Amino acid sequence: MNETLRILVADDDELDRQTVYLALTQAGVNIEISEVSDAKTAISILRNTTFDCIFLDARLPDQDSISLIKKLRDAEIKVPIVVITEQGDAQIAVELMKSGATDYLDKSRLSSATLTQVLRHAIRIHQVEMQAASAHQKLKESHEQLLRKNQELEKQRQQIQLQNLKLLEVSQLKSQFLATMSHELRTP
Repeated sequence: MNETLRILVADDDELDRQTVYLALTQAGVNIEISEVSDAKTAISILRNTTFDCIFLDARLPDQDSISLIKKLRDAEIKVPIVVITEQGDAQIAVELMKSGATDYLDKSRLSSATLTQVLRHAIRIHQVEMQAASAHQKLKESHEQLLRKNQELEKQRQQIQLQNLKLLEVSQLKSQFLATMSHELRTP
């Protein structure tokens, strides 16, 4: 990761925010970090700024993290979210993952190597999810285009069938006319 990554750390504990910053800096990750201490500020910043990853404390003072993640996902804010939990918060972490978090990390395992690995993993997962979403959108558009083409072809088939019926009717009238004329010419 040679490019500079924009990271948002949303944690009400300044010491925890500094720990994340130091761990990433010590790992040699080029980062531009923004720090917030509450959900309201995090949402405001995320609506106006693009980040490569969010490190989110599982417990913010003004909003439940599960609600915050759902709100971000509902607002179409697509960014990997790594939830940093207290020791023993595995059940909360599972709920956070179900609500849309990309990964989680126990505060007791917070180290440069672990944090960097989780960051890379979260960004890779996010990139794959975005590629899958893009491919899904393209497939959906192709499917809709094929449906329109199929409808057009069905209309053309119906028109051709109608024209064939008209031609068959004209042919029958022609045959009747010729048969009548032939009979009249033979028997005046």
